[in-house]
Amino acid sequence: MANNTKTQQKKITRIKFLTIFILFLILLLIGNFFLWKYVSNFHDKEIEENLPTIVLSGGIIISFLVFTVFCFFANIYFRAGKVAINTIKEKNEEDLINFKLAVEGTSEHIVITDPKGIILFANKAVEDITGYKQKEIIGKKSSLWGGHMEKKFYKKFWETIKIKKQAFKGEINNIRKNGEHYTAKINVSPILDNQGEVKFFLGIERDITKEKEIDRAKTEFVSLASHQLRTPLSTIKWFSDMLFDGDAGELNKEQKEYISQIQESNKRMIDLVNSLLNVSRIELGRIIIEPEPTNLHELVKRILIELKQQINQKKIKILTNIEKNIPKINIDPKLITEVYSNLIANAVKYTPNKGQISITISSKGDQLISQITDTGYGIQKNEQSKVFKKFFRGTNIKKIDTDGNGLGMYLIKEIIETSGGKIWFESKENKGSTFWFSLPKKGSISKKGKVALNR
Repeated sequence: MANNTKTQQKKITRIKFLTIFILFLILLLIGNFFLWKYVSNFHDKEIEENLPTIVLSGGIIISFLVFTVFCFFANIYFRAGKVAINTIKEKNEEDLINFKLAVEGTSEHIVITDPKGIILFANKAVEDITGYKQKEIIGKKSSLWGGHMEKKFYKKFWETIKIKKQAFKGEINNIRKNGEHYTAKINVSPILDNQGEVKFFLGIERDITKEKEIDRAKTEFVSLASHQLRTPLSTIKWFSDMLFDGDAGELNKEQKEYISQIQESNKRMIDLVNSLLNVSRIELGRIIIEPEPTNLHELVKRILIELKQQINQKKIKILTNIEKNIPKINIDPKLITEVYSNLIANAVKYTPNKGQISITISSKGDQLISQITDTGYGIQKNEQSKVFKKFFRGTNIKKIDTDGNGLGMYLIKEIIETSGGKIWFESKENKGSTFWFSLPKKGSISKKGKVALNR
Protein backbone atom coordinates (compact mmCIF):
# COMPACT_ATOMS: atom_id res chain seq x y z
CA MET A 1 0.00 0.00 0.00
CA ALA A 2 2.88 2.38 0.94
CA ASN A 3 4.81 1.53 -2.29
CA ASN A 4 1.73 2.30 -4.40
CA THR A 5 1.39 5.71 -2.69
CA LYS A 6 5.09 6.54 -3.35
CA THR A 7 4.77 5.51 -7.01
CA GLN A 8 1.69 7.71 -7.41
CA GLN A 9 3.49 10.66 -5.78
CA LYS A 10 6.46 10.23 -8.19
CA LYS A 11 4.09 10.21 -11.17
CA ILE A 12 2.38 13.39 -9.94
CA THR A 13 5.81 15.09 -9.48
CA ARG A 14 6.86 14.15 -13.03
CA ILE A 15 3.58 15.47 -14.46
CA LYS A 16 4.01 18.75 -12.55
CA PHE A 17 7.60 19.17 -13.81
CA LEU A 18 6.60 18.41 -17.41
CA THR A 19 3.69 20.89 -17.21
CA ILE A 20 5.99 23.65 -15.89
CA PHE A 21 8.57 22.94 -18.60
CA ILE A 22 5.97 23.07 -21.40
CA LEU A 23 4.47 26.26 -19.96
CA PHE A 24 7.94 27.88 -19.87
CA LEU A 25 8.61 26.90 -23.52
CA ILE A 26 5.25 28.38 -24.59
CA LEU A 27 6.01 31.64 -22.75
CA LEU A 28 9.51 31.69 -24.28
CA LEU A 29 8.15 31.31 -27.83
CA ILE A 30 5.50 33.99 -27.26
CA GLY A 31 8.10 36.36 -25.70
CA ASN A 32 10.56 35.80 -28.56
CA PHE A 33 7.90 36.42 -31.18
CA PHE A 34 6.78 39.75 -29.74
CA LEU A 35 10.39 40.85 -29.02
CA TRP A 36 11.42 40.02 -32.60
CA LYS A 37 8.46 42.02 -33.96
CA TYR A 38 9.41 44.96 -31.73
CA VAL A 39 13.23 44.96 -32.34
CA SER A 40 12.89 44.43 -36.10
CA ASN A 41 11.35 47.92 -36.34
CA PHE A 42 14.76 49.48 -35.45
CA HIS A 43 16.82 50.02 -38.62
CA ASP A 44 20.15 49.82 -36.93
CA LYS A 45 22.90 47.75 -38.59
CA GLU A 46 24.40 46.54 -35.29
CA ILE A 47 20.95 45.55 -33.97
CA GLU A 48 20.12 43.73 -37.20
CA GLU A 49 23.39 41.75 -37.01
CA ASN A 50 22.73 40.70 -33.38
CA LEU A 51 18.95 40.31 -33.76
CA PRO A 52 18.80 36.53 -33.04
CA THR A 53 20.93 36.91 -29.90
CA ILE A 54 18.93 39.90 -28.66
CA VAL A 55 15.60 38.18 -29.32
CA LEU A 56 16.66 34.92 -27.67
CA SER A 57 18.22 36.47 -24.58
CA GLY A 58 15.46 39.06 -24.24
CA GLY A 59 12.80 36.39 -24.71
CA ILE A 60 14.38 34.28 -21.99
CA ILE A 61 14.46 37.25 -19.59
CA ILE A 62 10.86 38.30 -20.35
CA SER A 63 9.61 34.69 -20.16
CA PHE A 64 11.41 34.18 -16.88
CA LEU A 65 9.89 37.35 -15.41
CA VAL A 66 6.39 36.46 -16.62
CA PHE A 67 6.81 32.88 -15.46
CA THR A 68 8.03 34.08 -12.03
CA VAL A 69 5.01 36.38 -11.60
CA PHE A 70 2.70 33.61 -12.80
CA CYS A 71 4.20 31.09 -10.36
CA PHE A 72 3.93 33.61 -7.52
CA PHE A 73 0.20 34.16 -8.03
CA ALA A 74 -0.42 30.48 -8.83
CA ASN A 75 1.31 29.55 -5.57
CA ILE A 76 -0.96 31.97 -3.66
CA TYR A 77 -4.03 30.55 -5.44
CA PHE A 78 -3.11 26.91 -4.79
CA ARG A 79 -2.18 27.62 -1.18
CA ALA A 80 -5.59 29.27 -0.65
CA GLY A 81 -7.26 26.30 -2.35
CA LYS A 82 -5.30 23.88 -0.18
CA VAL A 83 -6.31 25.78 2.96
CA ALA A 84 -9.96 25.71 1.82
CA ILE A 85 -9.78 21.96 1.06
CA ASN A 86 -8.13 21.26 4.40
CA THR A 87 -10.80 23.35 6.17
CA ILE A 88 -13.60 21.42 4.40
CA LYS A 89 -11.82 18.14 5.10
CA GLU A 90 -11.45 19.00 8.78
CA LYS A 91 -15.11 20.02 8.96
CA ASN A 92 -16.19 16.78 7.25
CA GLU A 93 -14.02 14.77 9.64
CA GLU A 94 -15.52 16.68 12.57
CA ASP A 95 -19.06 16.05 11.22
CA LEU A 96 -18.23 12.35 10.83
CA ILE A 97 -16.92 12.16 14.41
CA ASN A 98 -20.06 13.91 15.69
CA PHE A 99 -22.24 11.51 13.65
CA LYS A 100 -20.42 8.49 15.09
CA LEU A 101 -20.78 9.84 18.63
CA ALA A 102 -24.49 10.44 18.04
CA VAL A 103 -25.27 6.94 16.72
CA GLU A 104 -22.91 4.78 18.79
CA GLY A 105 -25.26 4.73 21.78
CA THR A 106 -28.52 4.08 19.90
CA SER A 107 -30.31 0.75 20.22
CA GLU A 108 -30.99 0.68 16.47
CA HIS A 109 -28.45 -0.94 14.19
CA ILE A 110 -27.04 1.74 11.80
CA VAL A 111 -24.74 1.05 8.85
CA ILE A 112 -23.26 3.14 6.03
CA THR A 113 -22.32 1.35 2.80
CA ASP A 114 -20.81 2.30 -0.54
CA PRO A 115 -22.98 2.12 -3.72
CA LYS A 116 -22.17 -1.61 -4.05
CA GLY A 117 -23.42 -2.37 -0.54
CA ILE A 118 -19.98 -2.80 1.06
CA ILE A 119 -20.20 -1.74 4.73
CA LEU A 120 -18.00 1.25 5.61
CA PHE A 121 -19.36 1.98 9.08
CA ALA A 122 -21.51 0.21 11.68
CA ASN A 123 -22.44 1.28 15.21
CA LYS A 124 -22.19 -0.87 18.34
CA ALA A 125 -25.83 -2.04 18.10
CA VAL A 126 -24.78 -4.35 15.24
CA GLU A 127 -23.46 -6.83 17.81
CA ASP A 128 -26.62 -6.74 19.94
CA ILE A 129 -28.89 -7.34 16.93
CA THR A 130 -26.88 -9.52 14.52
CA GLY A 131 -24.33 -11.07 16.87
CA TYR A 132 -21.44 -9.94 14.64
CA LYS A 133 -18.81 -7.53 15.97
CA GLN A 134 -18.15 -4.24 14.19
CA LYS A 135 -14.76 -5.35 12.88
CA GLU A 136 -16.31 -8.56 11.50
CA ILE A 137 -18.70 -6.74 9.16
CA ILE A 138 -16.64 -3.74 7.95
CA GLY A 139 -15.76 -4.40 4.32
CA LYS A 140 -18.48 -7.06 4.02
CA LYS A 141 -22.05 -6.98 2.75
CA SER A 142 -25.22 -7.19 4.86
CA SER A 143 -25.88 -10.63 3.33
CA LEU A 144 -23.68 -11.80 6.22
CA TRP A 145 -26.86 -11.86 8.32
CA GLY A 146 -29.47 -11.04 5.63
CA GLY A 147 -30.48 -12.44 2.25
CA HIS A 148 -33.27 -14.67 3.53
CA MET A 149 -36.25 -13.00 1.85
CA GLU A 150 -37.80 -13.83 -1.53
CA LYS A 151 -36.03 -12.59 -4.68
CA LYS A 152 -38.87 -10.17 -5.52
CA PHE A 153 -38.31 -8.43 -2.15
CA TYR A 154 -34.66 -7.67 -2.96
CA LYS A 155 -35.54 -6.73 -6.54
CA LYS A 156 -37.95 -4.08 -5.26
CA PHE A 157 -35.44 -3.05 -2.56
CA TRP A 158 -32.56 -2.32 -4.98
CA GLU A 159 -34.89 -0.80 -7.57
CA THR A 160 -36.16 1.68 -4.95
CA ILE A 161 -32.83 2.79 -3.45
CA LYS A 162 -30.49 2.50 -6.45
CA ILE A 163 -32.61 3.26 -9.54
CA LYS A 164 -35.43 5.42 -8.16
CA LYS A 165 -33.03 6.80 -5.50
CA GLN A 166 -35.76 6.80 -2.88
CA ALA A 167 -35.88 5.58 0.72
CA PHE A 168 -37.05 1.99 1.28
CA LYS A 169 -39.05 1.00 4.36
CA GLY A 170 -40.21 -2.47 5.26
CA GLU A 171 -39.94 -5.55 7.42
CA ILE A 172 -37.29 -8.17 6.86
CA ASN A 173 -36.42 -11.60 8.28
CA ASN A 174 -32.72 -12.11 9.09
CA ILE A 175 -30.54 -14.64 10.92
CA ARG A 176 -28.17 -13.83 13.79
CA LYS A 177 -24.64 -15.21 13.99
CA ASN A 178 -25.84 -17.94 16.36
CA GLY A 179 -28.46 -19.10 13.82
CA GLU A 180 -31.44 -17.51 15.57
CA HIS A 181 -34.08 -15.98 13.28
CA TYR A 182 -35.29 -12.45 13.96
CA THR A 183 -37.58 -9.85 12.35
CA ALA A 184 -36.46 -6.27 11.80
CA LYS A 185 -37.95 -3.05 10.54
CA ILE A 186 -35.57 -1.40 8.08
CA ASN A 187 -35.19 2.07 6.59
CA VAL A 188 -32.53 2.45 3.89
CA SER A 189 -31.88 5.83 2.25
CA PRO A 190 -29.50 6.74 -0.59
CA ILE A 191 -27.06 9.63 0.05
CA LEU A 192 -26.52 11.53 -3.22
CA ASP A 193 -23.61 13.71 -4.36
CA ASN A 194 -23.92 17.10 -6.12
CA GLN A 195 -24.49 15.35 -9.46
CA GLY A 196 -27.37 13.33 -8.05
CA GLU A 197 -25.43 10.05 -8.07
CA VAL A 198 -25.52 7.59 -5.16
CA LYS A 199 -22.47 8.07 -2.94
CA PHE A 200 -23.52 6.06 0.13
CA PHE A 201 -26.46 4.15 1.56
CA LEU A 202 -27.59 4.78 5.14
CA GLY A 203 -29.39 1.81 6.68
CA ILE A 204 -31.25 1.70 9.99
CA GLU A 205 -32.47 -1.63 11.36
CA ARG A 206 -34.64 -2.13 14.44
CA ASP A 207 -35.26 -5.55 15.96
CA ILE A 208 -39.05 -6.02 16.31
CA THR A 209 -39.02 -9.74 17.09
CA LYS A 210 -40.40 -9.28 20.62
CA GLU A 211 -43.04 -6.84 19.39
CA LYS A 212 -44.14 -9.40 16.80
CA GLU A 213 -44.30 -12.12 19.45
CA ILE A 214 -46.42 -9.89 21.72
CA ASP A 215 -48.74 -8.98 18.82
CA ARG A 216 -49.11 -12.65 17.94
CA ALA A 217 -49.88 -13.54 21.57
CA LYS A 218 -52.53 -10.79 21.70
CA THR A 219 -54.04 -11.95 18.42
CA GLU A 220 -54.15 -15.56 19.63
CA PHE A 221 -55.82 -14.43 22.87
CA VAL A 222 -58.44 -12.42 20.93
CA SER A 223 -59.03 -15.44 18.68
CA LEU A 224 -59.44 -17.77 21.67
CA ALA A 225 -61.67 -15.37 23.63
CA SER A 226 -63.84 -14.63 20.58
CA HIS A 227 -64.21 -18.31 19.83
CA GLN A 228 -65.26 -19.01 23.43
CA LEU A 229 -67.83 -16.18 23.27
CA ARG A 230 -69.56 -17.58 20.21
CA THR A 231 -71.26 -20.46 22.05
CA PRO A 232 -73.00 -18.39 24.78
CA LEU A 233 -73.94 -15.71 22.23
CA SER A 234 -75.46 -18.33 19.95
CA THR A 235 -77.38 -19.73 22.93
CA ILE A 236 -78.71 -16.27 23.84
CA LYS A 237 -79.79 -15.75 20.23
CA TRP A 238 -81.51 -19.14 20.10
CA PHE A 239 -83.49 -18.64 23.36
CA SER A 240 -84.38 -15.00 22.61
CA ASP A 241 -85.76 -16.05 19.19
CA MET A 242 -87.79 -18.77 20.89
CA LEU A 243 -89.17 -16.31 23.46
CA PHE A 244 -90.05 -13.76 20.77
CA ASP A 245 -91.86 -16.41 18.69
CA GLY A 246 -93.97 -17.35 21.74
CA ASP A 247 -92.55 -20.87 22.22
CA ALA A 248 -92.59 -20.31 26.01
CA GLY A 249 -95.97 -18.57 26.00
CA GLU A 250 -97.48 -15.46 24.45
CA LEU A 251 -95.70 -12.14 25.14
CA ASN A 252 -97.35 -8.78 25.55
CA LYS A 253 -96.17 -5.73 23.54
CA GLU A 254 -93.80 -4.45 26.24
CA GLN A 255 -92.19 -7.89 26.70
CA LYS A 256 -91.67 -8.17 22.94
CA GLU A 257 -89.90 -4.79 22.93
CA TYR A 258 -87.53 -6.01 25.66
CA ILE A 259 -86.77 -9.20 23.72
CA SER A 260 -86.18 -7.14 20.54
CA GLN A 261 -83.57 -5.06 22.38
CA ILE A 262 -81.90 -8.26 23.61
CA GLN A 263 -81.83 -9.61 20.03
CA GLU A 264 -80.40 -6.36 18.66
CA SER A 265 -77.65 -6.22 21.30
CA ASN A 266 -76.94 -9.91 20.78
CA LYS A 267 -76.59 -9.37 17.02
CA ARG A 268 -74.10 -6.54 17.58
CA MET A 269 -72.06 -8.79 19.88
CA ILE A 270 -72.09 -11.64 17.34
CA ASP A 271 -70.97 -9.22 14.59
CA LEU A 272 -68.15 -7.98 16.80
CA VAL A 273 -67.03 -11.50 17.71
CA ASN A 274 -67.12 -12.57 14.04
CA SER A 275 -65.08 -9.49 13.05
CA LEU A 276 -62.52 -10.16 15.80
CA LEU A 277 -62.26 -13.78 14.71
CA ASN A 278 -61.81 -12.80 11.07
CA VAL A 279 -59.11 -10.26 11.92
CA SER A 280 -57.21 -12.68 14.17
CA ARG A 281 -57.44 -15.49 11.59
CA ILE A 282 -56.06 -13.30 8.82
CA GLU A 283 -53.25 -11.97 11.05
CA LEU A 284 -52.32 -15.50 12.08
CA GLY A 285 -52.47 -16.71 8.48
CA ARG A 286 -55.20 -19.25 9.20
CA ILE A 287 -57.70 -18.13 6.54
CA ILE A 288 -58.29 -20.52 3.66
CA ILE A 289 -57.96 -18.89 0.23
CA GLU A 290 -59.76 -20.89 -2.46
CA PRO A 291 -59.73 -18.99 -5.77
CA GLU A 292 -62.27 -19.83 -8.45
CA PRO A 293 -63.45 -18.06 -11.64
CA THR A 294 -65.78 -15.33 -10.38
CA ASN A 295 -68.12 -12.95 -12.20
CA LEU A 296 -67.77 -9.61 -10.38
CA HIS A 297 -70.96 -8.25 -11.98
CA GLU A 298 -73.02 -11.08 -10.49
CA LEU A 299 -71.24 -10.76 -7.15
CA VAL A 300 -72.10 -7.04 -6.86
CA LYS A 301 -75.67 -7.73 -7.99
CA ARG A 302 -76.18 -10.24 -5.13
CA ILE A 303 -74.84 -7.76 -2.57
CA LEU A 304 -77.23 -5.03 -3.80
CA ILE A 305 -80.14 -7.47 -3.44
CA GLU A 306 -79.06 -8.18 0.17
CA LEU A 307 -78.96 -4.42 0.90
CA LYS A 308 -82.16 -3.61 -1.01
CA GLN A 309 -84.25 -2.96 2.12
CA GLN A 310 -81.77 -0.39 3.56
CA ILE A 311 -81.33 1.25 0.14
CA ASN A 312 -85.09 1.61 -0.42
CA GLN A 313 -85.67 2.78 3.15
CA LYS A 314 -83.22 5.70 2.66
CA LYS A 315 -84.33 6.30 -0.97
CA ILE A 316 -80.72 6.13 -2.16
CA LYS A 317 -80.04 6.15 -5.90
CA ILE A 318 -77.69 3.38 -7.03
CA LEU A 319 -75.70 3.72 -10.26
CA THR A 320 -73.70 0.79 -11.59
CA ASN A 321 -71.19 1.09 -14.41
CA ILE A 322 -69.47 -2.24 -14.98
CA GLU A 323 -67.33 -2.34 -18.10
CA LYS A 324 -68.45 -4.78 -20.76
CA ASN A 325 -66.32 -7.85 -21.44
CA ILE A 326 -64.87 -7.81 -17.91
CA PRO A 327 -63.46 -11.35 -17.68
CA LYS A 328 -64.11 -13.74 -14.83
CA ILE A 329 -61.33 -13.39 -12.31
CA ASN A 330 -59.78 -16.20 -10.31
CA ILE A 331 -60.42 -15.03 -6.74
CA ASP A 332 -61.90 -16.35 -3.50
CA PRO A 333 -65.54 -15.19 -3.85
CA LYS A 334 -66.17 -15.35 -0.07
CA LEU A 335 -63.29 -12.99 0.69
CA ILE A 336 -63.99 -10.52 -2.13
CA THR A 337 -67.72 -10.56 -1.31
CA GLU A 338 -66.72 -9.33 2.16
CA VAL A 339 -64.82 -6.43 0.53
CA TYR A 340 -67.67 -5.28 -1.75
CA SER A 341 -70.28 -5.90 0.95
CA ASN A 342 -68.40 -3.82 3.51
CA LEU A 343 -67.69 -0.90 1.18
CA ILE A 344 -71.23 -0.75 -0.28
CA ALA A 345 -72.89 -1.26 3.13
CA ASN A 346 -70.76 1.57 4.58
CA ALA A 347 -71.74 3.81 1.67
CA VAL A 348 -75.44 3.07 2.31
CA LYS A 349 -75.11 3.45 6.06
CA TYR A 350 -73.21 6.75 5.97
CA THR A 351 -75.08 8.45 3.11
CA PRO A 352 -78.06 10.63 4.06
CA ASN A 353 -81.56 10.00 2.67
CA LYS A 354 -81.98 10.57 -1.08
CA GLY A 355 -78.23 10.41 -1.60
CA GLN A 356 -76.41 8.66 -4.42
CA ILE A 357 -73.96 5.75 -4.66
CA SER A 358 -72.13 4.75 -7.83
CA ILE A 359 -70.31 1.44 -8.35
CA THR A 360 -67.81 1.17 -11.20
CA ILE A 361 -65.63 -1.75 -12.30
CA SER A 362 -63.12 -1.17 -15.11
CA SER A 363 -60.04 -2.73 -16.64
CA LYS A 364 -56.65 -1.01 -16.47
CA GLY A 365 -53.58 -2.86 -17.70
CA ASP A 366 -53.19 -6.08 -15.76
CA GLN A 367 -55.58 -4.88 -13.00
CA LEU A 368 -59.33 -4.70 -12.46
CA ILE A 369 -60.23 -1.46 -10.66
CA SER A 370 -63.38 -1.20 -8.53
CA GLN A 371 -64.68 2.20 -7.45
CA ILE A 372 -67.43 2.94 -4.89
CA THR A 373 -68.45 6.61 -4.64
CA ASP A 374 -71.04 8.07 -2.28
CA THR A 375 -72.48 11.47 -1.40
CA GLY A 376 -72.23 10.76 2.32
CA TYR A 377 -70.80 12.37 5.42
CA GLY A 378 -67.16 11.88 4.38
CA ILE A 379 -64.08 11.53 6.56
CA GLN A 380 -62.40 14.41 8.38
CA LYS A 381 -59.05 15.29 6.79
CA ASN A 382 -57.09 15.00 10.05
CA GLU A 383 -58.40 11.45 10.56
CA GLN A 384 -57.91 10.03 7.06
CA SER A 385 -54.56 8.42 7.92
CA LYS A 386 -56.35 6.24 10.53
CA VAL A 387 -59.08 4.82 8.28
CA PHE A 388 -57.49 1.38 7.86
CA LYS A 389 -56.46 1.00 11.50
CA LYS A 390 -58.19 -1.39 13.87
CA PHE A 391 -61.14 0.00 15.87
CA PHE A 392 -61.09 3.38 14.11
CA ARG A 393 -64.40 5.19 13.68
CA GLY A 394 -64.63 8.79 12.46
CA THR A 395 -65.48 11.46 15.04
CA ASN A 396 -68.23 12.88 12.81
CA ILE A 397 -69.67 9.38 12.22
CA LYS A 398 -69.80 8.46 15.92
CA LYS A 399 -72.05 11.47 16.51
CA ILE A 400 -74.48 10.27 13.83
CA ASP A 401 -74.33 6.48 14.37
CA THR A 402 -73.07 4.87 17.58
CA ASP A 403 -73.16 1.34 16.11
CA GLY A 404 -70.04 -0.19 14.56
CA ASN A 405 -66.83 -1.80 15.79
CA GLY A 406 -64.23 -0.11 13.52
CA LEU A 407 -62.84 -3.39 12.19
CA GLY A 408 -64.41 -3.49 8.74
CA MET A 409 -61.95 -1.26 6.87
CA TYR A 410 -58.93 -2.92 8.50
CA LEU A 411 -60.32 -6.33 7.52
CA ILE A 412 -60.98 -5.49 3.86
CA LYS A 413 -57.52 -3.92 3.47
CA GLU A 414 -55.97 -7.16 4.74
CA ILE A 415 -58.16 -9.23 2.37
CA ILE A 416 -57.32 -7.07 -0.67
CA GLU A 417 -53.57 -7.12 0.03
CA THR A 418 -53.70 -10.87 0.69
CA SER A 419 -55.38 -11.19 -2.74
CA GLY A 420 -52.54 -9.24 -4.40
CA GLY A 421 -54.35 -5.88 -4.72
CA LYS A 422 -54.30 -2.38 -3.21
CA ILE A 423 -56.92 -0.05 -1.72
CA TRP A 424 -56.98 3.76 -1.53
CA PHE A 425 -59.52 6.55 -1.16
CA GLU A 426 -60.39 10.24 -1.33
CA SER A 427 -62.88 11.95 0.94
CA LYS A 428 -64.26 15.38 1.83
CA GLU A 429 -66.32 15.93 4.94
CA ASN A 430 -70.02 16.48 4.14
CA LYS A 431 -69.29 15.88 0.43
CA GLY A 432 -68.71 12.14 0.27
CA SER A 433 -66.04 9.51 -0.27
CA THR A 434 -64.61 7.43 -3.10
CA PHE A 435 -62.87 4.13 -2.44
CA TRP A 436 -60.87 2.31 -5.10
CA PHE A 437 -59.33 -1.13 -4.92
CA SER A 438 -57.42 -3.16 -7.48
CA LEU A 439 -57.27 -6.90 -8.11
CA PRO A 440 -54.76 -8.52 -10.47
CA LYS A 441 -56.37 -10.08 -13.56
CA LYS A 442 -54.20 -13.14 -13.11
CA GLY A 443 -56.13 -13.76 -9.88
CA SER A 444 -55.18 -14.79 -6.36
CA ILE A 445 -52.91 -17.57 -5.19
CA SER A 446 -54.61 -20.40 -3.34
CA LYS A 447 -53.59 -20.96 0.25
CA LYS A 448 -54.17 -23.81 2.61
CA GLY A 449 -55.50 -22.58 5.91
CA LYS A 450 -57.55 -23.91 8.80
CA VAL A 451 -60.75 -21.86 8.71
CA ALA A 452 -62.90 -19.82 6.32
CA LEU A 453 -64.06 -16.24 6.82
CA ASN A 454 -67.12 -15.63 8.99
CA ARG A 455 -69.91 -13.50 7.56
